[in-house]
Amino acid sequence: MMRNRSLFLTLLACLLLQACAGGLEPQSDYTPPRGAAPMEEKSVDTGQLEATPGYRDEELGAEVIRYEEYDEYRTIELNVPIEPDQVDQVQVMTPSGEIIPQSRQAQIVHDYETNNVGIKIQVPNTDNLGFRLKLIDHADEEWPPIRQQ
Repeated sequence: MMRNRSLFLTLLACLLLQACAGGLEPQSDYTPPRGAAPMEEKSVDTGQLEATPGYRDEELGAEVIRYEEYDEYRTIELNVPIEPDQVDQVQVMTPSGEIIPQSRQAQIVHDYETNNVGIKIQVPNTDNLGFRLKLIDHADEEWPPIRQQ
């Protein structure tokens, strides 16, 4: 009799716990920080820029810092006020949106102290000085992202 009662109480306790646990759904008001772990590629375009030191576009506020012209190519250095985590790749485009081939891949310097990105591009030497930048943010494969020290 004692054994049946103990078995009955154990079974009853298990059923009550299971019923209570089944009715509970985890609730959280956590939202990841802005720009955290993008799952797809995103991009932002600057406004039209000219290869003149001090020239600033009206959309993002990207500013041309330095311009040097050589025989076959020209080097342009820019400062872009955008969160460093949002730039992984840079494409140079004409004002109409055609991609301008770069002499070498753009150099990107992420400045976390000032929350800016420095960009150095090399493009072929042509008469057309107007250009735009497409700042590409690739999807993070790991979260949280591991930064190089």
